[in-house]
Amino acid sequence: MWPATARLLSHTLRQIVDLYEPAFADRRHRLDLDLQDGVNIDADRALLSRTLSNLLENELHHPPPGCTVEIRLHSQDGAAELVIGDNGPGFPPDIRDRAFERFVKGKQSPGHGLGLAFVDAVFQRHGGSAKIIDQHSGGAVISVSLPVLQPA
Repeated sequence: MWPATARLLSHTLRQIVDLYEPAFADRRHRLDLDLQDGVNIDADRALLSRTLSNLLENELHHPPPGCTVEIRLHSQDGAAELVIGDNGPGFPPDIRDRAFERFVKGKQSPGHGLGLAFVDAVFQRHGGSAKIIDQHSGGAVISVSLPVLQPA
């Protein structure tokens, strides 16, 4: 059990998306949301919030203005499945397979290459995983899986 537990992933994600919506609008990004209600997990609330924010920050800054950002959350087979993607240029081929490693970043990235490494570490610590889904049509898609909290 975590000290400040986030039980309702769908609620936490909705709150963070609401915070980021004005910034997405400023970039002319269109948000396409499909969030299943009642997806429960057992996670540290602060780490979860920061991790979700990292993922949205990437979507805010890396695709060019005017992209569509899709955020999907569903529970199936004992796992919460979160998929965040866009129709931008996607991950550069030279970093796609190493994107979750520390200090790996694209040439144009203003960051330090720690955001996705942090995302991966937090989800692994919570019994989950993060991966990049290869899109043949372009775009960047990250899929995250976390164990759902089973009712007592």
